[in-house]
Amino acid sequence: KRLSLSSHARAMQEEVQRLLSERRFDPSITPQLEAYVDEQIKGGYTDLDANLALLRFYQYNPATANSEVVCKILVKALMQMPATDFMLCMYLVPGAVKEQKIEVLKQLSDKLETCQFKEYWADMADEKNASVANGIPGFHEAIRQYIVGVISATYQVIARDELEILINLKGAQLDQLLEEKKWVAKGSDVQIPVNEFNEASVKFKQDGISFDQLAPIIVSTAGL
Repeated sequence: KRLSLSSHARAMQEEVQRLLSERRFDPSITPQLEAYVDEQIKGGYTDLDANLALLRFYQYNPATANSEVVCKILVKALMQMPATDFMLCMYLVPGAVKEQKIEVLKQLSDKLETCQFKEYWADMADEKNASVANGIPGFHEAIRQYIVGVISATYQVIARDELEILINLKGAQLDQLLEEKKWVAKGSDVQIPVNEFNEASVKFKQDGISFDQLAPIIVSTAGL
């Protein structure tokens, strides 16, 4: 999820890390942290620690909260699924920040967490909902990679038409993804390589035997 950083991005990251090390509880660094959110968007990476620090400043002083920046942080956090970034960030969003985009992002997160992928894509087909990701490069690709990971951990074989719905890809785009993931199309199905998560296994449960259960057997055997 992290790309190689440009020299400018690396320098800014180091500066923010220095600020957080020396002045983590100084709200005067808020403008630098806000500017850093835009740098993360341009650079295609996420700095959760810096974003949480900014949200804490907003939480301590809700009047300073920039709702647009909050939304950007939440979108970037959602892109990190299955990591818990979104939940951590939402916990720090001040209640005073009333923004429709935040409600949309919460609903999208709920659908992704509960694997309602068909409903997620249906929601994103609505321009009002899709607009939450405007100006955030790689958003749809990141979400699709999360969904692909869930499918890979769940299925060994899946119907192609069902797969199309779950990841919202068809035709040549779907074929390209199959090639990248080394998934194999077999007729109307797609075969997914066995991995540690989707491999069926039999687990044996061994129940402990208490002394009270064993004692009558011992007594009987001993002739007591």
